[in-house]
Amino acid sequence: MKPAPRPQGREAIKAWHRQKIIDATIDVITTHGIAGTTVARVVDLAEVSMGLVNVHFRSKQALLSEVLQQMADRYRTHWRSRLDAAPSEPGARLMALLLADLDPEVLNLKTLGVWFAFRAQVRAKPEYLELAGMREREQMRETIELLSAINRATGKRHDPATLARLLAWTIEGLWAEYYLYPGDFDRDRAIASIDLLLDSVYPGYYEPL
Repeated sequence: MKPAPRPQGREAIKAWHRQKIIDATIDVITTHGIAGTTVARVVDLAEVSMGLVNVHFRSKQALLSEVLQQMADRYRTHWRSRLDAAPSEPGARLMALLLADLDPEVLNLKTLGVWFAFRAQVRAKPEYLELAGMREREQMRETIELLSAINRATGKRHDPATLARLLAWTIEGLWAEYYLYPGDFDRDRAIASIDLLLDSVYPGYYEPL
C-alpha cells in the first residue's frame, strides 16, 4: 500500500510519522513474526530515525501494543459497519456479521498473519488476549442477541451462546485454511459452508446465497 503523502502542520506531521512507524511494524511482523520484529528493522523499513521511534513509543512493547490496538480497532470498525448497513431482519444481520469476516479487508495474508502472530504470544503476554482473542465480547454479544431473535422467529430453542461459539469456530477454521492454503481457498465455498450450517440449524429460514 502506498504511504500517505507527508502532510502540513506540526501535529499532522507528528501523527503521520507515528502511523508510518505502526504501518512499518505491521509489515515487519508479517515477514518476521513477533520475535523477529526489532526496532532496527522497523526503522529501516519506515525510513525514520531510532530517535523518532523513541519519541513516539517508549519501548518495543509499547509499539507492539499500539499495533495490536489499532488492528483491533480496524476490525471492530469493519464488522460494525457491515452490521449497521444490513437490513433490520435478524437473519440478514447475522449473515452480514458472519460474512464480514470473509471480506478481503479481513481475509488477507497480512491481516491474518499479524493476528496469528500476536495470538501465538498470549501465553507469554496474557495482556494480548483481550484484543487478539478469538472473538471480542461485543461481537459475541451481538451474535448471541441475533441468534436469540432468530430462535423467537422460528420457534427453535437452540442455546444461542453455544451456537455463537460454533459459528465463531467455523470462521476461525476458515481463517486458518485461508492462511495455510491461500491459493486453494474458495471464498464462495466458504460462504456456502456457513449457509449450510445455518440451514441445518434453522431449516427453511435461510435461502441459499
